[in-house]
Amino acid sequence: MNSYFIALAFSVLSLGLVPVHATDQTRPVMDVISVDVNGDLDGFLDRMDRLKKVAERLNIPARLRVFRATFAAERAGEVFLYWELPNFIAFAEAETKLHQDAEFLAILAEMAAAGQDFTSEFLTIEVTKD
Repeated sequence: MNSYFIALAFSVLSLGLVPVHATDQTRPVMDVISVDVNGDLDGFLDRMDRLKKVAERLNIPARLRVFRATFAAERAGEVFLYWELPNFIAFAEAETKLHQDAEFLAILAEMAAAGQDFTSEFLTIEVTKD
């Protein structure tokens, strides 16, 4: 969840380097983030509860959920954070608001101090036919 990703995404979209159906900025998006909780799932979940409150305070229209992979071969047990937002524009606005918020940045710093990290991320745009 960094500003570099947002800048890259906007660059790719504005240059037309992806198919048109993938650039519909009005479609729902899901940001899927793999998380290393460093053996402290409860601590991570507590931080995510606080992050939900930050999002509410900032009027970010996101649904935040945390899942653990079960039947997933070598990825079994891995933890994933899902941010669901109504569209790509809301995602970009949320990223901007969060990275300017002191409480959000403090939560990230606490994660780092606990040895927790976001290990991978991919942004998806819904393509389900209406």
